Amino acid sequence: MELVSKSETTRRAMLAGAAGLVTAARPAGAAAQPALKKYYNVSCLTLSYGKQFSSGKMDIFSFLDTCRSLDLDGVDIHIQNLTGVDRAHLKDVRRQCLNRGLTISSLCVTTEYGRSAEAIPKELEKARQAIDVGMFLGAPILRVFVGSAPSPDKQEEAFRRGVDALRKTAEIGAEAGMPVALQNHSGLTSTGDDMLRFHREVNHPNFTLLLDTGHFAGRDGPNGPRIPGLTYEDYYRSIEQVAPLTQFVRCKLYNLDANGREKWIDYDRVFKILRGVRYNGFISLVYEGQEDQATAIPRGARFLRSFTTT
Repeated sequence: MELVSKSETTRRAMLAGAAGLVTAARPAGAAAQPALKKYYNVSCLTLSYGKQFSSGKMDIFSFLDTCRSLDLDGVDIHIQNLTGVDRAHLKDVRRQCLNRGLTISSLCVTTEYGRSAEAIPKELEKARQAIDVGMFLGAPILRVFVGSAPSPDKQEEAFRRGVDALRKTAEIGAEAGMPVALQNHSGLTSTGDDMLRFHREVNHPNFTLLLDTGHFAGRDGPNGPRIPGLTYEDYYRSIEQVAPLTQFVRCKLYNLDANGREKWIDYDRVFKILRGVRYNGFISLVYEGQEDQATAIPRGARFLRSFTTT
């Protein structure tokens, strides 16, 4: 069993202290006030519209229009979906977000630190560029991956390489003022234990974890990691492990019914976990299904919104 981390303990103590202050401020004998409804801001990842971007039917600006039409609060941008990283383009993106009342909830870059030591300098440079872009756009956090081992017998070697590279990325981000968040995405981050081990070993104040609801082992359905013997209980346990430490949650959607409800993930249970740790960050919609994105994502957005206002 994993030990509770220092930062998790600090967060829980802070929340408990805040609750105590509220209780102390209530006059003796006064009735307790009903709990306020919780509102989460909802964004959408650009990769949810990957087919439209790839075909040229969508660019970053039409993506912003789409998110505004869906009444979302923010946009979750992968650097590959920007037209470029020149200042003129980034200024335009930043202003067009403002014009639409959209917050840039995160900036993402795809890094692979696990497979090869020789590739690390290039991958760190990708992260450095993304940090620069994210800072200019005003994104509060940079999402990175650690990747996978080159072969099953080199898991520990890849883990150590990943720890070193993630710490260097966190240091680069710290110099700029950009927190760096590791997203669980199969490979070296297939379980909650994996994520907590990275958090503990990287051990940098500018490093944090990003919770992806789709990429923990034990879940049925598409795209997630497979580890023999793990079940849905292991999957939800991984979410419970990471939830107290995260400042950003990506909600994966794969197969939606007519009401937008997801077939492979019990989001009633997921949001119960998030409320239990008093999560207070963005919920970002990530669609990876086979249905036309133009019809599936609006249903998915309404579905997630139904959780974020209760």
